[in-house]
Amino acid sequence: MRKILLLNFAFMLCLIQQVMAQGGTVTGTVTEQETGQGLPGVTVIVKNTTTGTSTGINGEYSVTIPANMDPANATLVFRQIGMTTQEVPVGDRTTIDVSMSPDTRQLSEVVVTGYTTQTNREVAGSISTVKAEEIRQVPIASFDQALQGRAPGILVQANSGQPGAAANVVIRGRGSILGSSEPLYIMDGVEITASDFATLNPTDFESLTVLKDASATSIYGSRGANGVVVITTRKGLAGRTRINYDVQYGFSRAPENRLELMNTEQKLQYELQRGNPYGWDDADLARLREVDTNWEDVFFETGTTQNHTLSASGGSEKTTYYLSASVFDQTGTVPNTGLERYTGRANIESAAGNFNFGLNSTFGYSEFTNTSEANSGIATPLNAIRWTNPYETPYDEEGNYTQMVSGQPNALQELLENNNLRQQIKGVGNVYVGYQAPFLEGLSFRTTWGGDFTSNETSSYVDPDTYSGQFSTGGSGSFGRGYNRSFRYTGTTSATYDTEFGGEHTLTVALYNEIVNRVYRGLSFTGYGLGGAFQNEAGITPGNASNGFIPAVGGAGTENALLSYFTNINYGFRDRYFLTLGARRDGSSRFGADRRFANFGSIGFSWIVSDEPFMQGITDVFNDIKFKASYGSAGNQVLLDAAGNALDFASRELYSRSVYGGVSGLGQAQLANPLLQWERKTTFNTGLEFTTLNGRLGATVEFYNSNTSDLFLDRQLSRTTGYPELISNIGELRNRGVELALNGDIVATEDFTWSANVSLTYNQNEVTQLVGDEEEIISGLYTNRVGEPMNSLYVVRYAGVNPDNGNPQYLTADGDITETYNPNDRVIVGTTEAPFFGGFGTSLNFRGFEVSSFFSFVRGNKIYNNDRANVENPQYLWDNLALSMLDEWQEPGDITNIPRPGAPFRASTTRFVEDGDFLRLRNINVSYSLPASLVNSIGFINSVRVFAQGQNLVTWTDFQGFDPEVTGGSLTGAQYPALRTVTFGLNVGF
Repeated sequence: MRKILLLNFAFMLCLIQQVMAQGGTVTGTVTEQETGQGLPGVTVIVKNTTTGTSTGINGEYSVTIPANMDPANATLVFRQIGMTTQEVPVGDRTTIDVSMSPDTRQLSEVVVTGYTTQTNREVAGSISTVKAEEIRQVPIASFDQALQGRAPGILVQANSGQPGAAANVVIRGRGSILGSSEPLYIMDGVEITASDFATLNPTDFESLTVLKDASATSIYGSRGANGVVVITTRKGLAGRTRINYDVQYGFSRAPENRLELMNTEQKLQYELQRGNPYGWDDADLARLREVDTNWEDVFFETGTTQNHTLSASGGSEKTTYYLSASVFDQTGTVPNTGLERYTGRANIESAAGNFNFGLNSTFGYSEFTNTSEANSGIATPLNAIRWTNPYETPYDEEGNYTQMVSGQPNALQELLENNNLRQQIKGVGNVYVGYQAPFLEGLSFRTTWGGDFTSNETSSYVDPDTYSGQFSTGGSGSFGRGYNRSFRYTGTTSATYDTEFGGEHTLTVALYNEIVNRVYRGLSFTGYGLGGAFQNEAGITPGNASNGFIPAVGGAGTENALLSYFTNINYGFRDRYFLTLGARRDGSSRFGADRRFANFGSIGFSWIVSDEPFMQGITDVFNDIKFKASYGSAGNQVLLDAAGNALDFASRELYSRSVYGGVSGLGQAQLANPLLQWERKTTFNTGLEFTTLNGRLGATVEFYNSNTSDLFLDRQLSRTTGYPELISNIGELRNRGVELALNGDIVATEDFTWSANVSLTYNQNEVTQLVGDEEEIISGLYTNRVGEPMNSLYVVRYAGVNPDNGNPQYLTADGDITETYNPNDRVIVGTTEAPFFGGFGTSLNFRGFEVSSFFSFVRGNKIYNNDRANVENPQYLWDNLALSMLDEWQEPGDITNIPRPGAPFRASTTRFVEDGDFLRLRNINVSYSLPASLVNSIGFINSVRVFAQGQNLVTWTDFQGFDPEVTGGSLTGAQYPALRTVTFGLNVGF
């Protein structure tokens, strides 16, 4: 018996020794396939175990095989976001080097939603990502203008070429009539404002993610109804310090003017045919015919653009950093306009034990010199391009400003002598602390606090000798200065639990608390009686009650806050079926106590169809196929006043200061509506995503149906109340559409790549309900009618000219021709909301030489061209007129569209309604990257790229004006056209 026990004991010792002899250590290096450089931060795990490590700064790793595992049967899994995951059997090897390549499968891409990150295969909502490389080097001061056509569902209308001017951005149609339709912008977790984009450097951006449906935006609750644009800035990578220097220099010109005007001979002939209103004699006519001023040449010049950016990034395995500084200087095509911008950024991330820390910050200073635009004022310089007669000059023979014979101001004098300047200081930043709980695997906590600080100082000088100085200040001139500052802070604290169970299930549950608070303060003064050489406060005459030079002063202050509690739950089964649930409760100070809080939520489902066994025969053609569907709600709390400014106290009774006879008092400015609450938007979204050509080419097709209820609209009140209307939640609006996106590499070989991308959107906007039983609300040229798109053009149809008598003709509401203009014959003639828009581009790359181009287009919307109406109005014959006026009806039988002289002029007709369709060559870029062998021979330089690019070079359109990209459906006048810019640049990496 004892022998048997000894034998058993010896046998067990042999087994233990054999088991202990198994295991071992494997070392190696992980490199990037394309560059051969080491990849830090790659996760290396022994498959089917919890044993693992991550690569160091140069890609090196060391991992120990568990003692109870035979290395011959062990497999190492190498995984990093953006790279193709590799599984490598160990066998009898102790050294394994791995080369990783980028993962071209689109469903493996990582999507940043602001609060979380997910792979594309998990996302159930509608999300589009714009790569920052596509817009980093576009020579536009406000980066939002470069988004046009880059992603489906996003309509971007530049509306102004003035350097630093922000664009108008609408996601999936305008969802409000009186409320804001501007999307929410989030940068590194902090809300920012579009009007301040000119003081941000897009070179610092890493990615821009656009959240469009309720599943994606509901986590932002009352702020996400109009969509969300999430901006992620660049982070450092572990390893040696990498320094990059980018420089651009270029030139800008104004685009072609498609609204032709009369030259001197034509205008004089027209005046003589109308009775010679100025009484020119033969000597006058001879003198005037020697002058033929092209006022576009007077007002437009060649603008310049230069941009310098220096950045550095690097760090250790625990701490990384990204630093940058930039200078941007752009002068406009109109004198005395331009933008100077100076920015700096510091992003730092660090880890220590179970804690991780981070800082993201940017600071900027900008000077924005501007001129008045988008109006029909006679003192607005840009209107003089149309209105000033060609036989006049800006200066007389002695070099003094010319006094115009028509009595109009000399607009060049208005432009050069009067100045408007805005100086802005901008700071955006956040700090965060994260903690991985050691007592429960998968549990983590994070708190992030950030702020957006903006300080604006404005100055406005009105010269006493200009028309503005004479008309508005009685010849005394004025100088005004304003100062305002705003600070919005955002604090977000969360607890997240992430787990896997049963081998097939994944679950992430996150709970959040967030507070957003914004405080605004502003003051201003305007002094009069300027004298001497000073064009600032020193030139103001001290005012008193007797000399009439009492300065005007003003001030304002607002504050609003948002308190939120929300949760997000993500469940996955077999890495194939994914369910997303979201719920949020918001409280806003903009509403009364009984309507302050509102609830929002969403549900989304994602199914990787290509992973099903029954699809295996199809995956050779379609590599990935994903179906998704979602439904949910979001809200809008921002109501706009007539000037487009947010009303912070829309539900409260407000008073304003009034002065009568030198005595101050209070006047009621607004009735209270304690029942006012959020506009609520509910959205259904479904779509299909797939890839082909081994993952190189991807496509997305989506359908959405979005309904906005509780619209902000004016409820009509009894005249006996003293107030014509009260802002209320009444009416409904719907946006319904289809989106298509295609992108990828059509041809990809070792030396040659041909890439293409297409983005198409069709959106149908419709008013589905208005106030009570009302079917229509008419406002000027527009109407909101049930069953029609919002802000539809509502005018009388113009039927041309009667060839027998030269009278203008119109169509009645029933379609009959009449010579009597009747406002009751107005009909809807089109929508100002573009129903079809998008973009497409292509890129060719051969051994470092790359040529790329990108086009954007808009189709189906109508624009009322008031700018053209002003120069086709014969009553304004004292000023210059459109060339088309030479086609006026003269005698019976004439076929023309211009009525006879003396015929009544009616502007509110389809005569001045034009198609807003256009196709624009948005960007073309030609670049060459020097071969690595040549660059490396220099020693201290890692990469060199030279390029040339053009922006807005060609626009194909029939619209009669400088630019058909008009916001609001009407070109009022004084249009600052988009810049046509050509720049040359150099990128050097050290």
